[in-house]
Amino acid sequence: MRDVRFGLVAVALLAGCPAEEPEPGDLEVTLGFDAFVRAAPAACGTDYAFGTPEMTGQLADARLFVSAVQLRNDAGTWVDVALDAASDWQHEGVALLDFEDGTAACADSGTAETNRVVTGVVPEGAYDAVRFDVGVPFALNHVDSATAPAPLNAPGMFWVWQGGYKFVRVDFTTPGGAIPRWNVHVGSTDCVSAAPTEPPATECGRPNRSTIEIDGFDPATDTVAIDLAALVDAADVSTNVEMSPPGCMSSPSEGADCAPVFGALGLGFETGTCDGDCAGQTVFSR
Repeated sequence: MRDVRFGLVAVALLAGCPAEEPEPGDLEVTLGFDAFVRAAPAACGTDYAFGTPEMTGQLADARLFVSAVQLRNDAGTWVDVALDAASDWQHEGVALLDFEDGTAACADSGTAETNRVVTGVVPEGAYDAVRFDVGVPFALNHVDSATAPAPLNAPGMFWVWQGGYKFVRVDFTTPGGAIPRWNVHVGSTDCVSAAPTEPPATECGRPNRSTIEIDGFDPATDTVAIDLAALVDAADVSTNVEMSPPGCMSSPSEGADCAPVFGALGLGFETGTCDGDCAGQTVFSR
């Protein structure tokens, strides 16, 4: 586990704000997220070693959605963080974290803008843990991304209405391997509707959303660390399932490629739900 800063900034806000603004006694919070590839800070244009067998390549994308963000107070109760509606990186409880800057190999699908924080408010008090989902909730997962507000209109983060969003998009170049890159695209599967262009009426058979809980730190002085290499530590990134896109696209037919990725997120590949509350995940720490 990495000892880095969590970045909770708490200040009392004034009364007389609109309904969506913080009430008197609320605390404004900024939750920081730092991405790494093993021990090295994640950045486009940098060579990294990753995967099994180990290969050397670069990041080609590094983005993920988080939602249902909560902090645990000193009474042991989980409290919702009401996300800042004024941020272009957040909408209705969903935030997009973006660690790529559109340079080097990231130019193919990335953007120049980055975001490493989630901002919002909680009731005034002391907090000692954070919890969040990796993904977009079902109610928002199958909207029209072409007309959706930011960040749900982010390019490259949506499949089709039936499947919805790519909750995690972390792509690596793999020069020297059988394929030129190994992509991690995690999103819901087994989604049933009349056509790919129609949203499902009920939750997908495999939701594929992780619930991450980080305990044992002071929220005033820690950040959430994300090890992107952990996603593929147990994956053979030198090749992939025959007749499938490079890497893990979350398809039920990609067990050899996706099971290691899902395990790193604490998910059961066959079920698309948390194994043991996702406690075995290896990607997120403090």
